[in-house]
Amino acid sequence: MIKRSDIKQEDIIKSAIEVFLQKGFEQASMEGISKHAGVSKRTLYKYYPNKDALFEVIVDKLMCRFNDQCELKFEPSVSVAQQLSELTLKQMCYINTADFQITARLVMAECIRCANTSALLMKKFNAIEDSYGLCQWITQGIEAGQLVVDDIPLAVEQYIGSIKAIVFWPQLLAHQPPPSCEELKKVIESAVTSFVATYAAKTPA
Repeated sequence: MIKRSDIKQEDIIKSAIEVFLQKGFEQASMEGISKHAGVSKRTLYKYYPNKDALFEVIVDKLMCRFNDQCELKFEPSVSVAQQLSELTLKQMCYINTADFQITARLVMAECIRCANTSALLMKKFNAIEDSYGLCQWITQGIEAGQLVVDDIPLAVEQYIGSIKAIVFWPQLLAHQPPPSCEELKKVIESAVTSFVATYAAKTPA
């Protein structure tokens, strides 16, 4: 059973996101957030001592939701291309959700505004949107003898970067509409083909 306090915190977080987007992090206030959420300042401060803590919770919640998507395991009995296509489609669908896009914009804006907090926030955000669980999956593929990758982080960055250039950054920065499922599949298929051609272990003649 969902507790009333959990519902109240969700309302506060949703309201905080809306206020941060409308006012910007610097101009947003705890009073404004409490009014928008329909709760007293006392209730707001009960859960969050300041807006910095509230902002960090927003990022952490997104991280937890993303981590739930990242339980990846290499399956030797399934082709590399099929596995990579399926897991990438799942992750790309997630980072194109409204929640992820909104939070990504908040994080980017705050990093531009405040140099002191940008390193911490980017470290948190990079953890949820850069590796996508692929580093571990590739390591398992190498151990299974099906992948040959000398620089795993570079391979992941190149692979994910080629996809995000088309179906993430334009949506995030230019507010373009989210890609359709078919568009995602087409872009991912192209990236997977390139990845397999580069890193799949060659079968002896």
